[in-house]
Amino acid sequence: MNRELRTAGLGLLAVAAAGCTPKQETRPNIILILADDMGAECLGCYGGTSYRTPHLDALAERAIRYENMHATPLSTPSRVQLMTGVYNDRNYVNFGYMNDDEHTFAHLARQAGYSTAVVGKWQLGRSREMVGKLGFDEWCLTQLQIYKELAGERATDRYAFSYVDDNGHYEFSYYAPDDFQRYAFEYIDRQTEAGKPFLLYYPTPLVHTPHVATPDSECWTDDPDTRFRKDTRHFPDMVAYLDKQVGQLVAKLEERGIWDNTILIFVGDNGTCHIITSQTEDGRQIAGGKGSPTVYGTHVPLLIAWGDKYRGGRVSDRLVDLTDFMPTIADAMGIEIPEEWGAEGISLYPELCGQEPLEREFSLLHFNPLWPHMAYPRAARCAYDKEYKYYWDGRFYHYAEDPLEEHPLDIAACPPEVQALHARLKARVDELPGWYPDKPGAPRHGDYKSFYDAKPKQ
Repeated sequence: MNRELRTAGLGLLAVAAAGCTPKQETRPNIILILADDMGAECLGCYGGTSYRTPHLDALAERAIRYENMHATPLSTPSRVQLMTGVYNDRNYVNFGYMNDDEHTFAHLARQAGYSTAVVGKWQLGRSREMVGKLGFDEWCLTQLQIYKELAGERATDRYAFSYVDDNGHYEFSYYAPDDFQRYAFEYIDRQTEAGKPFLLYYPTPLVHTPHVATPDSECWTDDPDTRFRKDTRHFPDMVAYLDKQVGQLVAKLEERGIWDNTILIFVGDNGTCHIITSQTEDGRQIAGGKGSPTVYGTHVPLLIAWGDKYRGGRVSDRLVDLTDFMPTIADAMGIEIPEEWGAEGISLYPELCGQEPLEREFSLLHFNPLWPHMAYPRAARCAYDKEYKYYWDGRFYHYAEDPLEEHPLDIAACPPEVQALHARLKARVDELPGWYPDKPGAPRHGDYKSFYDAKPKQ
């Protein structure tokens, strides 16, 4: 289906206000931090009480905090959707892999004259060449060509005693998140001194399993073995470490004098790991929903700050999904997304400028991780608004009241306005009958099998 019809199907309710197009000489830098396995309930600004997140909470006071941000339930599908602005039914191939001919927001940034870099977790294929093909000028990454092949089984593939790939060179890392932060700061320094706008994509490995100690954990120096022991008791320390790094990054931007000309985005890639239970200020005990298409698998934090140019501390009820970042970044850079890319999101940029936000009536989820070794029992395809969700197999839930989706609604017993919404959601889900998550036929092209079969170069 063409882009116009697909976008119209999302229920666009407003048009952009004029006067918010960036001038060439004032185009903002863009930093996109993608947290790993962090549901919204982990942050104090979202009502979480289990962990200390003072820096993220302070950022929320200077940002727009989005109450209705939804990702996919797992890492790789979310990353593909985020980078391309396209739902997974059109370009998702296999878990841990992304086709290197996809169009990404990094390509847009290059076209707009931006420098581009990615630091953190890759997990999109084991070829170093893919990073450049997907639009990035430079990188410092884990899970690219190697995972634990050099570090050994005793170490980790992303935390203590791991290896990072620094632009094609392996470097031993005492603690990889520290090296990502160091590289990010050096990159910011270089681009600031050169006077060139930049896009920094920062998919941090925190707070994904293994749940292990951080350098700030009390047990870190007790015994080297404690750095590799997996235990959920380390999860609060991991949340605190990520929170500290975000605070350091904000301080860095202020120190360099570029805070007011930088759009800083913090978002999660999926819900919290299922072995973690968190408490909220209203008394709920929320078990992490990672891997599940329920709200606890998709509801993630989203904070967007643009220095202190526009009033911070705002809360937006707008429905947001991962396709919206491509058009938002394009608008911020003052560049058009080529029509043939088929981007499906709705820009958040007018809202960042303090103007009337663009609204969407509902979002989509096409979820099947396509594991190479097994079928996924919780694959799903659905459309949802802020309260209701319709699945491809006919299930219909009021998930705002039934977050675990234990009580499907009888549509015949629903009031007329809910029946009308059901009809609209069903029509959108039925619009693409060629791909259903319980059957084969998801789009596959590219040599994704080589990712699993290839032996990495050391």
